[in-house]
Amino acid sequence: MKKIILFATILICTNNAVSQQLEIGPDFGFNFVNVANSEITQGRAVIGKSLGSASEGVSVVYYFGNPRENVTNGIRLNFSNSNRGVKSDNFSDSKFDFNSKSINLLYRRAGALGNGFGVFAELGFGYNIFDNNTIYKGNVDELIAFNKLTERLIIRSNEIAFLYGLGFDKLIFKDKLVCYFQFNGDAGITKINVNSGAFRTQSLGMLLGLRYIIKTGK
Repeated sequence: MKKIILFATILICTNNAVSQQLEIGPDFGFNFVNVANSEITQGRAVIGKSLGSASEGVSVVYYFGNPRENVTNGIRLNFSNSNRGVKSDNFSDSKFDFNSKSINLLYRRAGALGNGFGVFAELGFGYNIFDNNTIYKGNVDELIAFNKLTERLIIRSNEIAFLYGLGFDKLIFKDKLVCYFQFNGDAGITKINVNSGAFRTQSLGMLLGLRYIIKTGK
């Protein structure tokens, strides 16, 4: 996490001299999260049904050029809060559900579609910090609720994930604001558990929000 923060700080300090546009604003989203055991080689790797989870956060986007004039590259730094986990296939009130605070750094490629519309794609990495004190909620034993578990799930306090996204945006309010909508997903790189198995989180969802535009280029 310290390396991600250090890289972002260096980027902000150096990029102001060359960047053409900076955008900052809130993000709101909804994700369908699951937990998969990558050691399973036959059948479904996921251990249950997807858990729906809302998210909120803030993003800063630095563009190396003006995305309304030419196809350009950028970097997005995002801080977000959401819940991760999975629901039981057979018991509706049983689930793993734990809070995740995330620091995400993504490379962006963006361009214009005309009439103030734009399109962008992203790839990057995230660092998730888990509240791992009480992760299971349910009236039956977790080994009964999740029959793919052979022992109780004990998770770590963090995870590194691969991130990807595709979205569209639109200039509004005299070109001072940009509203956007995107589809996004992630897949855990490091396993979240400390006992047997190799469990990783994964999700698919959507994100929307507003960002204020600051012109930094000369």
